[in-house]
Amino acid sequence: MANKEKILVYGASGVQGGAVARKLLKEGYTVHTVVRNPDKAAQLQKEGFTAFVGDLSDAGSLTLAHEGVDKVFLLLPVDYNLDRNRQFIRNTIAAAKHANIKLIVFNTSGFIPDDATGVTAFDIKRESVAYVKESGIASIILQPIFYMENFLIPGVVGNQTLAYPVPSDGAIPWISMDDAAAFGVYALKHPELAGQTLPILGPETLTGNQLAEQFSAALGREIQFYSLPAEAFEEALSAVMDKATAKDLADSYRWTGTNTHLLPNPEQVIAEMRAAVPSTPLLKWIKQAIQHGFFAS
Repeated sequence: MANKEKILVYGASGVQGGAVARKLLKEGYTVHTVVRNPDKAAQLQKEGFTAFVGDLSDAGSLTLAHEGVDKVFLLLPVDYNLDRNRQFIRNTIAAAKHANIKLIVFNTSGFIPDDATGVTAFDIKRESVAYVKESGIASIILQPIFYMENFLIPGVVGNQTLAYPVPSDGAIPWISMDDAAAFGVYALKHPELAGQTLPILGPETLTGNQLAEQFSAALGREIQFYSLPAEAFEEALSAVMDKATAKDLADSYRWTGTNTHLLPNPEQVIAEMRAAVPSTPLLKWIKQAIQHGFFAS
């Protein structure tokens, strides 16, 4: 049976937003989305979404997508240009206000420290969160740390090595994108959580060495952890994105690597969300990835 609510999901053509959009569609919601590419919009239409062609930098192009919408799930693209991000968040909030949106659920796609760090990636997100909170629209802020799907990036997991820019001995919580999407859907369905900033995390905190142990157990061969230097990580990113963005992203990993003690832990996920959302341990996630052909055991 169709649900009467209409929800606009930003980023539905991507992995994060797409997981949220598909869960909502499966539950009978009418799901709107905005994409820049007309061909992508046509494909999403075929999948059952109401897709509009628009751009976060064009306030007018967002208006139509918000018509009749009750709630918004907001994801912003990876872009660490302060002026562009200010334009993105102002345009999305302006469109939401014009449509009298009841609730915005904003997934920040990463942890945001409470205090200023000088790290562009964090400070831009902190400003965006503040703008959402000050908008007058009820909002819920969701903060993951790292996604397990990062392990699918080519070169991260090799035959005998797991190379990632986190410390070997600092414990970090991970979450699967599917679980993160389930947290997002839960938040959209529970407006009474408005006003809160909520960590969304998997059930474990794992050091780099423990990550390798989990992969060794699942793959049936010994995997050694290699704490990838941030400089090497930045260089690799520069091959697929502009150098400024690569540096800003690498800086966020530098900060995280030396401040793991400041990260939230799984016990801080509110009880009602933890009870409602399946928590996928890394070992289970790896085994599922093997079944889908992502890793050779």
